[in-house]
Amino acid sequence: MKLSVLLSVALAICYNSLANLPDLKEGTSLKVSGKVIDQSTNQPLAFANIIYNHTGTTTNLDGEFVFQVNYHAAENLMLVKYIGYETAAIQLNEDNTNLTIALNLKSEMLDEVVVITADQVLRDVNNYLQINYEFSDQLLSSYYKETVSTNKECIYLAEGIFDIYYPTVYSKEKASIHARKTRKKTFASLDTLFMPLIHGHATDMINGVTRRTDSFIKMDKLANYTFSKQGLTWYDGKEVFQISFEPKNKKADCRGSLYIDVESKAVIRAEYEPLLEGQAFWNKVKWTEEYKEVDNSWYIHRVSYVGEWNQNGEPITFEALLVVTDFESIKTKPQLSEALTQDDIFFNQASTFTENFWEDFNYIKLSAKEKQALGY
Repeated sequence: MKLSVLLSVALAICYNSLANLPDLKEGTSLKVSGKVIDQSTNQPLAFANIIYNHTGTTTNLDGEFVFQVNYHAAENLMLVKYIGYETAAIQLNEDNTNLTIALNLKSEMLDEVVVITADQVLRDVNNYLQINYEFSDQLLSSYYKETVSTNKECIYLAEGIFDIYYPTVYSKEKASIHARKTRKKTFASLDTLFMPLIHGHATDMINGVTRRTDSFIKMDKLANYTFSKQGLTWYDGKEVFQISFEPKNKKADCRGSLYIDVESKAVIRAEYEPLLEGQAFWNKVKWTEEYKEVDNSWYIHRVSYVGEWNQNGEPITFEALLVVTDFESIKTKPQLSEALTQDDIFFNQASTFTENFWEDFNYIKLSAKEKQALGY
């Protein structure tokens, strides 16, 4: 093909690409909604990460999401990420509603070029900790939800929008949570005296494994566990170590799996189950934390807790979800109102559970089970 023809083709492609860009003004508010599914099975993907610039959300248990962003002319692509899948890039325009986003399972085989042990990976995580994680003071915008349910129905639902002051780990200041808007609904008589984690807020959830001084990934705690590599997977086009760990001695307090970015040595996902010996309430408990990368730093993005116990012979499940939807690096502690204490239960009974309740806040859509309980 002659050079002139090649240039013509290139110019045509460039022109068409520019013509397809949305004609939107800087800062235009856009509402994006849809469902994320597996390309081959059409099954919904719960907790897929939806990212646009510094803003993020996640899908609900049915793979559904709703997302409000301010448009930036320098970036018109919304990214949908899920471990083990290829990242999808969605071009934003004036109509971004009822999207169906199908993610492809990344099937390319991975070969480890450098032999590295799981123990060495965890040592690298500690060595790169100050590089990978943003330890400056943060002001986080977040959505929180807690539910209590049986196998058949949802019996308690509470939600809230928070501002969270999140000081650096080197500060003497403590994190504080401030309620912006909340609602709750109780569908059955609950004896909350026997539910140790229903606080009505997310105090227990904001300090992830990368920040806690007694975390199982910290250098002085590694000897209490046996770490083993399960192989490599993908996240956002990058290779990721999948590492499992088990208690090695009585000083260990959990078991689980870690997903660690091969290049940056950052923990991007942690799943762990506390050891339950010596207590008589919980049958099983699981924590999941996910981190997102923005401007070469990793930030807490989602934390979920699931605990199950028996009441009158019936299994009851408590679930809590915290999603950080936006963050801002700050130099001084902000003056925020309606700060919560550790034991506050701040939710007010709500007369409406329509989506309009949240106005311009980012939130997580209710699942089909929750909607059924509300009589949708």
